[in-house]
Amino acid sequence: MHIPWGFFARGLTDRTPAVSWRHTFTQTMYEPYLARSGVRIFLAAAMAAEAATSPAQARRLILDQLAFVEAFAAAHSDRYAVARTPEEARTILATTDKMVIVHSIEGGHLLLADEADARFWADAGVALVTLVHLRDDELGGSALLPDFKGPLINPVGTRSKRRGERRGLTERGKAAIVELADAGILVDFSHMSHDTVEDALAVTGAHGIAPVITHGSLSSIRDSDFAITEAQLVEIYRQGGIFALGLSAEKLIPLNPTVDVPEHCVGTLDTFALHYERANTVVQGNAAALLGVPWEEASSSQRTALSVGWSSDWNGWLAHSRPKHGPGRCLPNREDPLEIDTLGLAHPGLLPQHWQRLEEAEVDLDPMLRSAERFLQLWAQARR
Repeated sequence: MHIPWGFFARGLTDRTPAVSWRHTFTQTMYEPYLARSGVRIFLAAAMAAEAATSPAQARRLILDQLAFVEAFAAAHSDRYAVARTPEEARTILATTDKMVIVHSIEGGHLLLADEADARFWADAGVALVTLVHLRDDELGGSALLPDFKGPLINPVGTRSKRRGERRGLTERGKAAIVELADAGILVDFSHMSHDTVEDALAVTGAHGIAPVITHGSLSSIRDSDFAITEAQLVEIYRQGGIFALGLSAEKLIPLNPTVDVPEHCVGTLDTFALHYERANTVVQGNAAALLGVPWEEASSSQRTALSVGWSSDWNGWLAHSRPKHGPGRCLPNREDPLEIDTLGLAHPGLLPQHWQRLEEAEVDLDPMLRSAERFLQLWAQARR
């Protein structure tokens, strides 16, 4: 829900977006599409990191976005409800068919000066904070965007990397992780530089904090600044955390892979499946070390602890999966086409078709289906 910039529509009820998987800079978080998504828990991410120039402005931007989301839920109370605690979320999920909206913040720049700030956001109902976003800041180093976008958006980080400097967590960033956890807020490592991820895992390991990545990727398939290693993936679960893949196939296309990558329809939901299955193979292959029993003997609760989720921006920063079928595509038109076959993942309303096609391809969705439960467990654990 990145709405501080005028070139994005505000989303949810603003205007009908064009229907295309190529929706960079187009707001696709449109309520009629969201209602079709099948999603039950929606983390609405407020953001101020790249727009704010002072702590007061940053706080105001976030509060404005939280209020925007709450006003939307109040205006559509038959279909949506905001949950400020995991207990509220469970009650809504168990007693209604409503989508549960949970507040989160993407980028802690200017928002986390001390422990009082962490408590402030917890009191506002924020469940999760992505500590670092698109620029190096007082909290730590950020993953660099590719091509010209890195120097344009994060010139400080680009220069530091060019000079071979280490770009890890700052002392303020280390303290902020602990302060957020003490306040009952989950800390998301998405967007961190490689050095920052290493430092953050050291902090969470030392303090018994469950680490979270909400939209990540694996360097074994796509070698990029945003990817984590398979060793880091295992460490996240060893510390009791959870990993979720970014949904955009455009951001998962193989690049200098170090594992065998089978032939597939690149940039489509097949690319997401490739990454998802690799993550599960690594996590489940380490079940004996993580759980004390091999995966085949794991109980249902143990399998939930090793679930792999997904997450994605729908506000227009990303394109999603390309279509597989039709002229110029990998495959000819199907006799029984769904919209996703010829449109790609053009908006969140097509998610049920996305999962349907993956299930038909014998992709095991069980770990993904368990990830919402695991999120609620971790949120409750943080609050305790």
